Amino acid sequence: MRRQISAALLILALHGCDGSPAPEPPPAADTVAQADSTGEERVVVLRGGPLHLEPDEGSPGITEVIAGTLLRALPDSAGVPDWVQVAMWDDRRGWIPVDRLVPVELWAHYGRALGGVSPALLRPAYPVDGGRWAVEAPLGSPGITPASTGWVLSDSTSAMRITAIDSVENICGGELHRFGVLDRRESGERWPLLEAGRIAAPSGTRPVAAAVTVRPLVPDSVLLRLAREGAAELEPAAGAPESTEWVALGPDAAWAALSWPDEDDAQGISQRAVALVFRRSPAGWERVSAIAPVASTAGIPTAAWRPVAAYSTGGASHPTLLLLEVREYEGAHLDIWIERGDGYQRIYEGYYWGC
Repeated sequence: MRRQISAALLILALHGCDGSPAPEPPPAADTVAQADSTGEERVVVLRGGPLHLEPDEGSPGITEVIAGTLLRALPDSAGVPDWVQVAMWDDRRGWIPVDRLVPVELWAHYGRALGGVSPALLRPAYPVDGGRWAVEAPLGSPGITPASTGWVLSDSTSAMRITAIDSVENICGGELHRFGVLDRRESGERWPLLEAGRIAAPSGTRPVAAAVTVRPLVPDSVLLRLAREGAAELEPAAGAPESTEWVALGPDAAWAALSWPDEDDAQGISQRAVALVFRRSPAGWERVSAIAPVASTAGIPTAAWRPVAAYSTGGASHPTLLLLEVREYEGAHLDIWIERGDGYQRIYEGYYWGC
């Protein structure tokens, strides 16, 4: 019982349900010790969705679980690739893809870096119509209400105040996007300005996640070799990529977005895309993370993703939180990605701007 209460308090602390400052979560080491002492692995839902009756996306859903839900991983799932059998607090059981989960200690690590705020509550903020800065606030976004406060993660993390809730029309598609309007403005003529985007967090203590500078990069021979090796490992049958876009993520990390032709007129697919992240250690450059191959509607040489902002947590020498502009054939959106293990997974998909 004590273990269950501790886990519940962890989730409540990271969610900050009413937008008020949330207490800092317990140290990750405590959570790990609790899990190890019982032989049970605790995991947290990274992206909401169904629990399935069987380890198959086509299997019926037992129930929906939201991002931040604490689950027990069951040993019966051993030997089933890419899926985990889990149990909820009331012992309802189902299957969920591995890429929708993170270990509870990793979730707590990000919570501490974000000032006690759940990573599930992060949202993109950027200038919209008229130069107003605003934070995306789809329904069900705790902590984004009129007169609430929070943080914009930038070179010098700054407090934000939400002055109103408003909607902005995507003039191409006609849909309305719900935003929290911030107490700051931007000069310019083109809106929305996704390139200026930053990650915003609701009220909590000041986040310690450190922003890193994003800029173009001319790779050296070692990075080029590592990119070739990564491409051969992740897309062994595709050959050399047709296009590669390089970006520096601070002084000691690099990003490479690789593209291969992969046309599917019915789906509008134009390329197969991979992203690699490298870190410079005392021993030299090494590949540390990746976004696995996915299909994209962006036409080569346009990269499927472009980093807009990046952040390191817990003293990491490479970014562990990414704000990516996802480029599509006729539009784009800003998504938030989080590192889990040796790869990044999306935790939030932003509003689509385009036709």
